[in-house]
Amino acid sequence: MSKGRVWNKGKRNGGGGPAPGTSYKEKLEATLKEKGKYVEVIDLKNPINQVKQMNRDNWVERPVRVIGQKPKV
Repeated sequence: MSKGRVWNKGKRNGGGGPAPGTSYKEKLEATLKEKGKYVEVIDLKNPINQVKQMNRDNWVERPVRVIGQKPKV
């Protein structure tokens, strides 16, 4: 089978995915522009907008604060 003739084209064999301009975010942005409203589309490919696991290798353990209590007489 050649690359273009598989029945289940996916992201690994050259096909699949919505056509340009037909994704939900692009359609929403186009309809809101027609109405004259502004919407900000967040680019998740930007590393600033991504949520990653925290690096806990350099954490510092701080001692617990001891509160002195007076003995009861």
